[in-house]
Amino acid sequence: MTKQLLFCVLLGSLTACQPDSDIQPGTASLAGEIGGRYRTNVFLDPSCVALSSSQLPTVTLLAESDSAVSVLYAYQYPQKGTRRVEGVALSRQADSSVQLRVGNTTLGSVQTERVFTDNGMEKEGKLLRITYQNSATEIPYFAGVKE
Repeated sequence: MTKQLLFCVLLGSLTACQPDSDIQPGTASLAGEIGGRYRTNVFLDPSCVALSSSQLPTVTLLAESDSAVSVLYAYQYPQKGTRRVEGVALSRQADSSVQLRVGNTTLGSVQTERVFTDNGMEKEGKLLRITYQNSATEIPYFAGVKE
């Protein structure tokens, strides 16, 4: 009985003597978290089904500050060009997505969810959806996964 008691005391003291693992705040900014290049494919955007993979549009989010980005929309079809929206504010939502706003208008969102790769396989990744239209800078609907 005493051997069992000593073993339990030894086991309890070994598990109680571990270093504290307090939760530390994250050092990454919202712009750093979602910044990068996003590609679409025919599984994410069926309207691109007639385009070759080299003609598919891309969006690049460039960090301006911790909570602001520039959106650069590059397209190859029907002719090569780019459109840029600067000063896009970022805000974290309750569902852990990041909302992109220009003034009082919602530009789109970035969230982690199940996405389809170019060959149709499903995986988890960051998905950017843009639904912003403005007379000066029109960016059509875009759905793309972070590279």
